[in-house]
Order: sequence, then structure tokens, then C-alpha cells
Amino acid sequence: MSLDVEDLRVRRGGRTLIDGVSLRLHPGEVLVILGANGAGKSTLLRCLSGELQPDAGEIRLNGRPLAHWTSGDCARRRAILPQQSALNFPFTALEVAAMGRLPHGGPGPGDARIAAAALAAAEVQHLAERRYTTLSGGERQRVHLARILAQLWTPLPNDEPRYLLLDEPTASLDLAHQHATLALARRWTDRHIGVLVVLHDLNLAAQYGDRIALMKDGRLLAVDRPQVVLKPTPIEHVFGLPVRVIPHPELDCPLVIAREPRPAAPARSS
Repeated sequence: MSLDVEDLRVRRGGRTLIDGVSLRLHPGEVLVILGANGAGKSTLLRCLSGELQPDAGEIRLNGRPLAHWTSGDCARRRAILPQQSALNFPFTALEVAAMGRLPHGGPGPGDARIAAAALAAAEVQHLAERRYTTLSGGERQRVHLARILAQLWTPLPNDEPRYLLLDEPTASLDLAHQHATLALARRWTDRHIGVLVVLHDLNLAAQYGDRIALMKDGRLLAVDRPQVVLKPTPIEHVFGLPVRVIPHPELDCPLVIAREPRPAAPARSS
């Protein structure tokens, strides 16, 4: 079983945002989506979350079309961390994390314990009694990470696969918490969970991704191991920046080094 995208197409306002994308997220792996701004990464994630209906193609969750799942059944199998989570009520961080237990009938006494454990996993247990509205952007993002961890905390019968979808989860985090967040996501693959992450940092993708999907202009250009995808030519094609790619001096992954952008060609005189 897996989370499958088959020939997905999305058009909005006369523009093609997703053009024939097919992709499979396996339980037990971290799949990183890379691409420049406007490549279609977040649009793809919005389709996977059910927020956006595609114009063509199909998404299947553990073998069944996404539309055939009830919202509760889907929420117990798939949790989404968006780029921004609007919440302006003065809940405590613990209460926000406990919202992840709503698909399981919570919050109850056991759910409060799970929410507290999820805060600890996201390294924000010290914020449990703080009002959410008083937290920094990075702290809020980590509290919402705890919320979706709480949502998937309980294994399903027969260990049915579950999925974490993270849209730029490191954007508002400092360096240490960027690595802590992605290391946590990697550890959660041991729970028979597939993790899909949208990132902009190529070296974070190389270090934590089992596979990388490279997107440009709504199309999928490549899906493979970091050592295969992260090559100078495709990187320059997608991001418009020359790079050097060398073996990481300490890890078994590529290291991408940006080079000085090439100057624009002078305009020809008529």
C-alpha cells in the first residue's frame, strides 16, 4: 500500500499548475519535493491533502481513491503541515497539539498524554502551558508539527500505512531546529509512515531524503535517489544557478555548492 498520484493535472485561471504528474510515496521513506518557486510543489501537496480538486488524474490512499475515504478515516491515515497555519485563539500549546486527536474521538485523558508526548517529540514541551498567540513563528510551526504527530500517533489495525505531508516545514526555523525537524521526520518512517516534504534547501534534501522528486513548471522531471537527481545540469536547469556537486565529506550524500551566477548575455544591437 502507498499514497499514489496518477497523471495529475491542475489548471487555474488559464494556467497549468500541474501537468501530468505521477508519483508514489511508500511507507517507510522520506520523499523530498524540490523545485523553484512556482514549480507546482505546494499545489501538488494541496491536491494530496484534499484541499484542491485536480482537473484530471487520480490520487489513491492505500489503494482507494482519495474521494472514497471519509474525512475522519482519511485524517487517521494522513496528516498535513501547511506552510502557515492560521490560529488566532488563545489556546495553550498543549491544547493545539491535542487538536490532532480529534479524528480519534479526543481529546480525552489518553489524548492529553499523547499530545504531551508529541510536544516532547517536537522539542516544545517547555511551551505546553504558553498561549499559542504569544509564540514566535518558529515555535508555532513546531507546535503544529506536534499536532500532526499526535494525529498519527496511534497505529492503525494491521499496521496500515500512514503518511505525513510537510510543506516547507523548515522555512521559519533556525539551523538546529531545521535538522531536528527533518531528523524527527526520518525517525517516524520507522512507524510504517511515509513522509513527503517540500523543501527549498538542496543539501537538507540530500541529507534526509531517500528519494528526491524534481519539479519544474508543473512537471515532474526526475524521481530517484539524491545521488542520481542532484547533478549540476538538472539543478541549473531547474533553479537557473550553476552549482558544483561533490561527495559530502562526512555523510553518504551529495553536497551542493552554489557558484557565482552567470552574467546575462548582452543584448544584440540591431
